[in-house]
Amino acid sequence: MASVLSGSTALTPDMRAVIRSAHLCFAATVTPEGHPNLSPKGTIRIWDDRHLFFLDIASPGTRANLLVNPWMELNVVDQLSRRGYRFFGPANLHLGGDLFERAVRMVVGEEKTAYPVTAVVMLEVERAAPLISPGYWRVVDEDAMRTQWRERRVALDREFEEHVRVQGAFRVER
Repeated sequence: MASVLSGSTALTPDMRAVIRSAHLCFAATVTPEGHPNLSPKGTIRIWDDRHLFFLDIASPGTRANLLVNPWMELNVVDQLSRRGYRFFGPANLHLGGDLFERAVRMVVGEEKTAYPVTAVVMLEVERAAPLISPGYWRVVDEDAMRTQWRERRVALDREFEEHVRVQGAFRVER
């Protein structure tokens, strides 16, 4: 695996598999004051060989930051494999039009639910770098890592379920 892929980077089959598996990324932007902003995005998708996108459902900060500084980093990590990628490049906001409509249809078609979409954020992948957990220092390979985290995930889920039982389920006030 290359340490950093640069230029206009084509998405590899492994990058595509990780993105499809994770279905969640973290978008890093910079505020107009120069402060970091990190925001989870649950609608990341592959547009083509060199572009990723997500729907702006509730991201006024990310949108405002990109209007001032249109550069972004997306981090995508497969939870069980504990590895993924960092994608860097310029981002464009699409507030309507054909690309907007196609992107929204793609996500809604896959998820079978509609979202109140403000914009489509499209990242041109100029550079990509692998993200690999230091946990690999202790395991033989990815299969061992996945097995270890399946078992760990069961314990973590059980612990959190107990928390929910005691504290009550989280509810969004509307």
